[in-house]
Amino acid sequence: MKFSVTKQQIGAIVIVLLFGGSAVVYAISAAFPEDTDVARGPTAQAFLEVRICGENIDLPDIDAENDIGISMSDGRVNFPSGSGVTLGDVFDEMNITFTDSQIMEYENNNMCNTTYRNEVSVSKGKTIEGMEEPLRPMDLYRSYRLEHGDYVVVRYD
Repeated sequence: MKFSVTKQQIGAIVIVLLFGGSAVVYAISAAFPEDTDVARGPTAQAFLEVRICGENIDLPDIDAENDIGISMSDGRVNFPSGSGVTLGDVFDEMNITFTDSQIMEYENNNMCNTTYRNEVSVSKGKTIEGMEEPLRPMDLYRSYRLEHGDYVVVRYD
């Protein structure tokens, strides 16, 4: 059995492959969208919680229109992936005092209650795709570089 193929048939096959291949690539890219900001590239997300004297504090939202591309709403911090954004940067953007000995107006050894003296502490865990890592105390405060999936709790108690 002998096959003969014309130039028109080859051209038609190439066109079908080009457009068909493009459609497949488009379908795959639509199924798996990237979370990107065109100007800054891929974004990462962490969660920040602040507890003072046993109560959760409502943190102010941060608009992404700042020099380092941080935005925050309901404790979810979005930042450019790999940018080196620190916990201190986030608090600076919220205009909240935060050091290893002070959060807002609460300084170490001020008292929330009458039983013991209080101090600032920071713990972190991970929450990625439903998996959670337990919170562990850490020694870094302002200089801690946020990573995608971080769950950071700053406490004064």
